[in-house]
Amino acid sequence: MHLQSYIRSLLLATLATTVQLCATAAVDPIEPPEIKGFEKNIKENSRRLNEKNRNSLVEMATNKPKEEEEPKYFQEPGVAEAGHYDGRFYTGFVTDEERQKTLTHLIRAWLRWTQSQGIETWLAHGTLLGWWWNNHILPWDTDLDVQVSEATLKLLAENFNMTIWNYNFEGDNFQRDYLLDINPYWVSRVRGTSANLIDARWIDKTTGLFIDITGLSETNGVARPGIISCKNLHRYKVEEIYPLREVKFEEFKAYIPNSYEKVLIKEYRSKAFTVTEFSNHDWQPALGSWVPKTRFEPHRLYRLRNGKMMKIKIDDPRGLEAVPPPTFWQLVRRLVYW
Repeated sequence: MHLQSYIRSLLLATLATTVQLCATAAVDPIEPPEIKGFEKNIKENSRRLNEKNRNSLVEMATNKPKEEEEPKYFQEPGVAEAGHYDGRFYTGFVTDEERQKTLTHLIRAWLRWTQSQGIETWLAHGTLLGWWWNNHILPWDTDLDVQVSEATLKLLAENFNMTIWNYNFEGDNFQRDYLLDINPYWVSRVRGTSANLIDARWIDKTTGLFIDITGLSETNGVARPGIISCKNLHRYKVEEIYPLREVKFEEFKAYIPNSYEKVLIKEYRSKAFTVTEFSNHDWQPALGSWVPKTRFEPHRLYRLRNGKMMKIKIDDPRGLEAVPPPTFWQLVRRLVYW
């Protein structure tokens, strides 16, 4: 009898202790961190994300589609000279002024958003060349280019695909919605039929203009260790990209490859640093910018050290003083890649 009473008391004491521990362990749920700088429509973005291809990413990664099964994902309007508009949002050509303003805020929004999310990205191709000249977009560019690592591309696909972000730049009274769209064939890291060279786009829903986003992967670590490339066969050594350099682009903080000049020379040759006439624009050192050509613009020809001729406006007070002379090793590198 005494044994039964003892066991009953022991069980009641154990139960009371367990209840007390559970009550002590209960804590308030942790709130998700706030997203600063952008207003995210969580419900709508979640719906779009689930509708897209999040649930099929693992299956696609393990069963890579054959080349003939890869139809082109991103579609342009099919109108002559409209190749840099997304077909879903194209309503007609914008003026040059509107295009430049739209592209400026496209890249600003992308830089602001990626930095707010801790996402690594850097300027590439013609956008990087625009930074080299004067930290701005080349005035004749009709789209922009950035790159990310394969790991970042995977993160974007799994967490942010088909999300829409609101951007409001009060200084310019400029407000737009941007769609981040990840190509479902990003998991195939080879060129294939070349229908899906672009891995993702950051798209202005008002005009259809966009930023092309391409990922870099090590596709052949045995034959080419330390070489990363995109689907369009732009190849880089890892040390040419990393560590990234922090710069200013369109008045915002941005990042560029570590060996940016070598990257540009391999893609455009050294002419990209000396040609001062392109696409009906002249480079004016005194202004530090590219200006449209005018019919009656007087100029004088100057001979550069490499023998090339450079046009300078006659009324330009600074002449060639604004053109920084290249270093000895820059001259050697440009001579090799000429």
